[in-house]
Amino acid sequence: MPAAEALPVHLESNALYVSTIPLTQGFHYALIHVDKHGSAIRHHWAAISIDPHGPEGYVSQPVPGGPRMKAGQQQILAYFKVVEPGFAPPDAAALRDVCAGVFPRSAPSALQNRAANVNSRTWVTHVLARLLGSGQRAVEIEDFVSAHSRVYGDSHACAFLFGRPYTTLVVPVSQCESSCGACRTRQRLHSV
Repeated sequence: MPAAEALPVHLESNALYVSTIPLTQGFHYALIHVDKHGSAIRHHWAAISIDPHGPEGYVSQPVPGGPRMKAGQQQILAYFKVVEPGFAPPDAAALRDVCAGVFPRSAPSALQNRAANVNSRTWVTHVLARLLGSGQRAVEIEDFVSAHSRVYGDSHACAFLFGRPYTTLVVPVSQCESSCGACRTRQRLHSV
């Protein structure tokens, strides 16, 4: 089973994805940029020292061998493709500049960053707002990714508990059907 979980995942070239990894509370969000040659780079807000509670910052990492179902030993729940009319991701250098400029400084500790609402989710939302030129659309994408990640996280937990494999999903960010359980949950939360 571990070998199957590390299988490659096909992502389209010249595209941008949001990936999520389940954590004890919530998810770790990252951007996966696949260039026109099919090379992938992971961009995310993460610890920048050996101390996971220490300072954080923007981290850019090539994904050798391409996207997989796991990042190290951590299961990736899904890759959410950013699909917008007229949107094409910038080249790698321009994307790095946008990513590096969102939160140019970190507090001395992860705990202080959380108190200031600086985390991987808010970082991704700020990057998307700059790339799309719309904070509102970036928040809508964040809502979609978060709602669907909660559903996929439950599926992953069940698979883990019952010793079954979990298959990483590739999902376009779109307007959901009213029959989508994740979106119905999101709509109930917003109407409260």
